[in-house]
Amino acid sequence: MSSERPVAASRPGPLPRLPAAREEVLAGVLDPSRLPTPPVVALQLVQAASRPDCSTKEIVGLLARDPALCGKLLKAVNSCLFGLARPVASLERAVMILGLNPLRSLALGLSLPAMRPAGPADRGLRDFWLQSVGGGIMARELAARTNPTAAEDDLVAGLLRDLGAVLLRRAYPAEWEAATADPDECLTDPCGAEERVFGVSHAEVGAELLRGWNLPADLVEPIRHHHHPDRLPHDHPHADRAEALSLVGYLTRIDEVAQRPELLARVLTAAEDRFGLARDGLVRFLEGVVPKVKEFARVIDRDIGDCPDFAAVLAAGSEELAHLAVENSLSRIGADARPGPDLTHRPGGATLVGFAGRPGAEPAERPGRLPMFRPEFVEDWPAGGCRLDAFELRGLLGRGAMGVVFRAYEPSLDRDVAVKMLAPELAAWPQARQRFAREARVAAAIRHENVVAIHAVRELGGWSYLAMEYVAGGTLQDLLDDDGPPPAGVVARVARQLAAGLAAAHARDIVHRDIKPANVLLESATGRVKLSDFGLARVTGDAQLSRDGSLIGTPLFMSPEQVQGKQATPRSDVFGLGGVLYALCTGRPPFPGEHVAAVLRAVVEDEPEPIGEFRQDIPEWLDKVVMRLLRKNPAQRFASAEELSHVLAGMPDG
Repeated sequence: MSSERPVAASRPGPLPRLPAAREEVLAGVLDPSRLPTPPVVALQLVQAASRPDCSTKEIVGLLARDPALCGKLLKAVNSCLFGLARPVASLERAVMILGLNPLRSLALGLSLPAMRPAGPADRGLRDFWLQSVGGGIMARELAARTNPTAAEDDLVAGLLRDLGAVLLRRAYPAEWEAATADPDECLTDPCGAEERVFGVSHAEVGAELLRGWNLPADLVEPIRHHHHPDRLPHDHPHADRAEALSLVGYLTRIDEVAQRPELLARVLTAAEDRFGLARDGLVRFLEGVVPKVKEFARVIDRDIGDCPDFAAVLAAGSEELAHLAVENSLSRIGADARPGPDLTHRPGGATLVGFAGRPGAEPAERPGRLPMFRPEFVEDWPAGGCRLDAFELRGLLGRGAMGVVFRAYEPSLDRDVAVKMLAPELAAWPQARQRFAREARVAAAIRHENVVAIHAVRELGGWSYLAMEYVAGGTLQDLLDDDGPPPAGVVARVARQLAAGLAAAHARDIVHRDIKPANVLLESATGRVKLSDFGLARVTGDAQLSRDGSLIGTPLFMSPEQVQGKQATPRSDVFGLGGVLYALCTGRPPFPGEHVAAVLRAVVEDEPEPIGEFRQDIPEWLDKVVMRLLRKNPAQRFASAEELSHVLAGMPDG
């Protein structure tokens, strides 16, 4: 039985009469008897997840005390916000997917309905929640473009940023109405009138409330300054989030902003400078946010009428932005070849290429030339292609978790190449850039006919990219999807070539860590296979970029030691190679499962079904080699890819 006893609610004390000192107003508005109270479990999660020794088991134990919060958490993880391929039913798996810090913020955000002040609901309060939910999702989506590891922190900051407005409005309704009477001032300087009337702004009230809840400074301080981020030094640790929250505040009211040209110009500049969202990209961003706002509103049980008003606000704002884009285009066409006023140009003539704030090194485009690459081309490819430095990009080949790959042509050497660059939404994330640069370094060090060759590693206008060998053909995964398992002789030849390519990588102390059919290219003209995508490779002795114990790799072909959070070794790659060969022999991965948790469990505990149960034409020697590669104990596999290569060299094709 719980030892906690209900505490009788005390009556609110009298509020100070206005005008009053700032400290008096804060003390009256933040009187505990007037305040919304967050659930105890949510605050315990915040405190626990902030400790360095906190464990997943402890978090799951706390969550178990609040079934409603558990349900919302699973609902949120399985919503379109996270875009998981398969639903997650396990609370432990949900915690593992999120990570402790994102869970801390998400749990607090999901507890929002319990934080609302007592009293009857009204239209003004509904509008507050409408903009809060919309702003929270926008803040999360913007953070995902620059710092994905902190996106859930930005979600809760966006949700809570204007909570102080509710407190002031409830405490001083008549004065609040007077302070918000001028719609222009409310939009352009929302804190100015409040500071004149109350001596304090709603941003300050909200920050002090959250500080009283013992929330961390990286949430409290950006909220304190989100209407005036310019008051923080540029290099202040909370400046970036404060600036993002400021932009979010305008985007949630973009229909009003679009009617004020000077304010709209500032918003467009901020969107491009901070997040690489030029006008067209911003329109697409706003359109994509609406369904996520609707779904998250349902997750946290907020009655905002399925967001019709919010959808209308964004639609009206997007329409106005698109209209302005057409007007600017027409004005440029008739400007006697002189560039007209364009928000993609800053005073002083510096042209923004890619993410704004990164001056491009190339001159302005000349008539008849391909346009220079811009990040929005990834989603809306120009009909004639575009150019990037010395390369002509002719089409999008594909994209993975971290990179975008283009088919390209290098005129100076008259050859086709593949150009790979960091995905635009990750380009401003330092950790992602570091990992991408490392991929280029390690892959360029390997010279072997069964490894995709790297021709150049360059940077232009803030974009890091690499040019690599173009392999005309598809992947082994394409082969399996289109034609099913190949003949035994093809499997044997693939095994020999992959073993040789892996041996070349391991000779340079490079562990791939993500061997799978989709990362093996098959050259259609020669039948040669080439190992690609060292994006998850780790050079021995290099600093580990991922948290200890985190999973890196593809679960269907991951080794047991990787699943258990241990360091990957060359024998881990050997296991992955075994998984690829098993799939080529049988048409299925060695450890299939209905969801990720089932696959991970099977990798560690189960044995793959015998190859002979699927087909009889696989020679006994190949069957034995594959099954040895898939041993749970690394010591029972082949000692190295080189040893495997020697064994395979002496075997027949059929």
